Amino acid sequence: MTPHPRRLELSPRTERRVAALFLGLLLTAKMLYVFACRVDSDETQHLHVVWAWANGLLPYRDLFDNHSPLFQFLCSPLLRAFGERPDIVMAMRWVVIPLYFLCLWCVYRCGTIIFSRRLALWAAILTGAYPTFFTKSTEFRTDDLWAPLWLLSIMALVKRPLQPRSAFLAGLALGASFATSMKTSALAAAILMAAAVLLGQRMIRRSPVEWKRLLICLTALLAGMTILPAIVVASFAWKGALPNLYYGVIEHNLVPGLFRVDVSKRAGLLVIPIALAVVGGYFTVTRATGTASRNRLAFIALTSAALSLIFGFYWPIIEPHDLLPLVPLAFLSAVPALSELLKPDTGYSGRGLSTLVLPLVAGAEIIALVIVSPPRLHALDETTALISDVLTLTEKEEYVMDAKGEDVFRRRAFYHALEGVTLERIRLGLIEDNIPERLIATRAPVATILRTPPRARQFIEQNYIPVANQVRVLGQMLGRDDQEFGKSREFQIAIPEEYMLVAERGNLEAVLDGTPWQGPRYLSVGRHRVEASSGGGRVALVLARAIQKGFSPFSPKAKDVAKGDLY
Repeated sequence: MTPHPRRLELSPRTERRVAALFLGLLLTAKMLYVFACRVDSDETQHLHVVWAWANGLLPYRDLFDNHSPLFQFLCSPLLRAFGERPDIVMAMRWVVIPLYFLCLWCVYRCGTIIFSRRLALWAAILTGAYPTFFTKSTEFRTDDLWAPLWLLSIMALVKRPLQPRSAFLAGLALGASFATSMKTSALAAAILMAAAVLLGQRMIRRSPVEWKRLLICLTALLAGMTILPAIVVASFAWKGALPNLYYGVIEHNLVPGLFRVDVSKRAGLLVIPIALAVVGGYFTVTRATGTASRNRLAFIALTSAALSLIFGFYWPIIEPHDLLPLVPLAFLSAVPALSELLKPDTGYSGRGLSTLVLPLVAGAEIIALVIVSPPRLHALDETTALISDVLTLTEKEEYVMDAKGEDVFRRRAFYHALEGVTLERIRLGLIEDNIPERLIATRAPVATILRTPPRARQFIEQNYIPVANQVRVLGQMLGRDDQEFGKSREFQIAIPEEYMLVAERGNLEAVLDGTPWQGPRYLSVGRHRVEASSGGGRVALVLARAIQKGFSPFSPKAKDVAKGDLY
């Protein structure tokens, strides 16, 4: 008798242990990356809005935001509990870790409904280890809630059989998703496209369609979907801020000609999800057994493909975090296909090479994660230092000028955040660059030149002086930075405040506006003259409180933007 050839495969028990090892590795890596993942400007922008909610301000009316409000509103009690602390980015990243694992649980539950617990577990692991999904779900952003809400709606839709109750729950999750991000419109369109294809296929094949049941489920879906958005709209209408909500969430983001065809970027982000969806779709058509499983797999694959097409060819701006709801569907589509294709053709009922390939793919993903987004020892230091400096230099009620809210705990003198859409609107003349006027009106003591349009940048460079990394305070260098001060100098004050004169070397003796300089002095708007008789090097006029709190325009840390601009 010819001996049966030894197969390369893992036993069920060993495979479960390997899967548990990967889940533990993902948990460990997630906790590490809370400290070691670079800060994205979206994180501090969202935190600034959360801070506004926590302090009784109403977003859209009292300060700018261009995202739906649910995520920031829900996070506000937690930020209030943490308080105004420089390491707030790290603290709030811990909050979103459960949402990451909720996504993986949703993938697992969808997988158990459609195919098997074993493959569902690997679909969850492969989703969690995918580098873009892992890093972007580590950052504090609205998409952390958006993705699991989307997956909860998918999970309700693939339950068998689909009942009005499940459709209502799916709609409720979709409605919450809309209240979290208006990008849900792309997700809803993908669901409609997938459902239309499947329905059209049944009609072509003359398969029976339960129109009455389908209509009832659709009604239940729409009813559930309207609840949370209606509550949000009613709440802002009650506060008289409905036009503000409409502008921030919808109108602001609709800019003529905003669509940017960056083929290399879009292809780099979408090629793998599209490939996985195609593999899953091919398997569904050719190899899947059982009508119910085939239909649900086809729904997942078609939704994934439709969403990829929407993001690839229609969506104005595509960013890596937009893939958070797409990656899980792609792996749900592909994992059963990969497992089926690697099974032995005959003589064996189960698992084959997929028991090795799936763990190897997960391992390759983790290696790619470390290569593409390596953990950084001081990833949070710069942001923490910036927030700390601003908290030290300002009072709670004061305004500052930052780009997108990176100062977190202070209101911005200019209403709009200087993000991509705002800058495009300024370029098109749809938003007025009145930043200089707003700085004067609010007497903002701190500003940055990051992302500022030319007119605002020129004003800030003339009236604010660097004293720390990315932090400028009211003041100016009296003369060129590379020259000695010289005998005397006239200068212009645009924002009245208490200022100090400081010399780069030695003790400064000077006469300011005809009066001997003896310490901090309130300077009004207009021209002033200073004559120095002692003190070496350059002379600077600086916001008095900055000098009193240990900041200096002559410090090596006094620079506008760190190398490798984070924002």
